Amino acid sequence: MSVLSRVLPFFTLIALGLVLARFKKLDETVAKGLPTYVLWVGFPALLIHSLSHAPPPSLVMAGPMGVYLLAAASPLVFAPLIGQALGWSQAERSGVGMASSVGNTAFLGGPLAISVFGVQAGPLAAQIVAVDFVIIVALAVAGLQRAQGPVSPIKALGRALSNPIVAAAATGVVLSMSKITLPAFLDQAIGLAGATGSPVGLVALGLVIGLEGRRPSRSEAMPVLVAMGLKLLLVPALVWSLLNLIGAQPLFIAVATLMAACPAAVNVFIQTRTYGVFAKGAAQAVAIGTGLSVISLTALAGLLSAWLS
Repeated sequence: MSVLSRVLPFFTLIALGLVLARFKKLDETVAKGLPTYVLWVGFPALLIHSLSHAPPPSLVMAGPMGVYLLAAASPLVFAPLIGQALGWSQAERSGVGMASSVGNTAFLGGPLAISVFGVQAGPLAAQIVAVDFVIIVALAVAGLQRAQGPVSPIKALGRALSNPIVAAAATGVVLSMSKITLPAFLDQAIGLAGATGSPVGLVALGLVIGLEGRRPSRSEAMPVLVAMGLKLLLVPALVWSLLNLIGAQPLFIAVATLMAACPAAVNVFIQTRTYGVFAKGAAQAVAIGTGLSVISLTALAGLLSAWLS
């Protein structure tokens, strides 16, 4: 029930946005404004607040964390190769790469790992969130920028580092490592703003689906299906296999595998819509993938708990 109880609020907020769209209480102007707020205020505040309060990254975990990064970011390589073989556009290749590599680890994965494996999973989960939002999101955003037009990989990555989500995550990590404490009023304000990030993003997702949603064609559905397959099946399998191969700490293997199996984050929808790359497909991957993860994460959590014991 822990997975279901974690996921149901996501669907409730998506449904709220859908209802508001159907009854024409919110329009296209709001559908553009909400993601902008989430991108520049909500998500950055959440990442700064949560990561600055987390334990600093441990050098002891550098090796296993590097292996996790290699496995979690692998769809950024696999998706373009699959897309090229299937004749996808550059936008579809880059969008699927992001939707299959950037998981909902901050809002779903971290709390779920703690509820399944105990409070000792918290510091490990925080390090994984930092890797996801500083490195993987930066690489994925660079791919979105390259899909917009000709730009060198180095230049695209340089621009991605100034993305508000990436910059905020990096800021949170720096604050944690330097043990700098923000003034109480500022920390509280950032915390309050951060608490709005995920809810507003989910309402925006439901709103866009309600305003623009229609049944996808067969060609449109294939990239979404591939994105969900890579994210929910391939990535956790790779994380599990590679971490076991190097003999990583069992608890870290369990936490990393569970978080790697999280569906595409609402941040994927926000970023793809901001850059105008695979926005509709990303929205479908987030919504449908979240629903499927109720089954996949429940089964995986049970298997990992049994394996640890």
